[in-house]
Amino acid sequence: MIVDVFCHLISSAVGSIVENGRRARQRGVNAEAGPRRFPFPRQNEDPEARLSVMERCGIDVQAVSLTMEALYGFEPAEAAEICRLSNNDNYALCKAYPKRFVNVCAISLLDVPSAMTELHRSINELDCRAVVVATNQNGKGLDSSEYFPFYEVLVEHDLPLLLHPTYWRSYPLMDEEPWMLMSRFGWPLDTTQAVWRLIFGGVLDRFPSLKIVMHHLGGMFPYFAGRIQFGLMRLREKLPRDMSEYWKKIYGDSCLSGGPPEAYACGYAFFGPDRVVYGSDYPFGPESGETFVRMNLSGLTSLPIPAEDMEKITGGNAKRLLKIA
Repeated sequence: MIVDVFCHLISSAVGSIVENGRRARQRGVNAEAGPRRFPFPRQNEDPEARLSVMERCGIDVQAVSLTMEALYGFEPAEAAEICRLSNNDNYALCKAYPKRFVNVCAISLLDVPSAMTELHRSINELDCRAVVVATNQNGKGLDSSEYFPFYEVLVEHDLPLLLHPTYWRSYPLMDEEPWMLMSRFGWPLDTTQAVWRLIFGGVLDRFPSLKIVMHHLGGMFPYFAGRIQFGLMRLREKLPRDMSEYWKKIYGDSCLSGGPPEAYACGYAFFGPDRVVYGSDYPFGPESGETFVRMNLSGLTSLPIPAEDMEKITGGNAKRLLKIA
């Protein structure tokens, strides 16, 4: 079985809200609030179109979630409503095709009380298998103590936490337009800082069974593992456990947009066979996302590893994380 852990569903209703909200900001309501476009292929919400791509590429199950860049620039109440609507639409697809789709519910932490309400609703009513959040909450780190009740519920229900990078405004030279620097390089950096803060901010010590999935195969961590280890010589006293202990609950997905085989090998060498999962970023990318479905899978299957390890990284690890029978 091949399971796509990190792919997205944007319904027409959600897409319209995001696009209309951004147009309003561009007209001067809040012109600096976020990126100017929210391009997504409209056919992504058509179940038959998705299933056709899955059949051609050999994907058995998609774990569908909202792309968290959709929330950028919106007020807390607006972001909460986008998440609520997206979670409903995703669940409708999963309920209609229970063998092919599972629901990863999106939660905005901009307002913690509403986040907790939506989290409990997702668990009790929407067959939530995992939760996705943005790597920063309007500039606030995920190690903020106000999010501890959120993590407590995730641990109680054994729900993995998927981290999806988003925009940040502290470095003007990374502005998205016109050269897409933010989404190419800024997002992996933001995923990296999110996990770094979860470790050094004490979240993983407080919640040691919390499982985290890092987008883009671990961001900067695999490539800079030696530099990180060297720096830990000065930071070691700040952690109660060896750094290697924290990595045991952190996974990396394969969303590298079809990079060279060496990139997948680097991520595999860092995470190991038990903590790599397949992710495509569908429906974004060429051919309405189908190119990334194929190329991320071929990147993984090109690895010269034992068959039992290949089974883990293409589906076995995901089945365990998402409780897929």
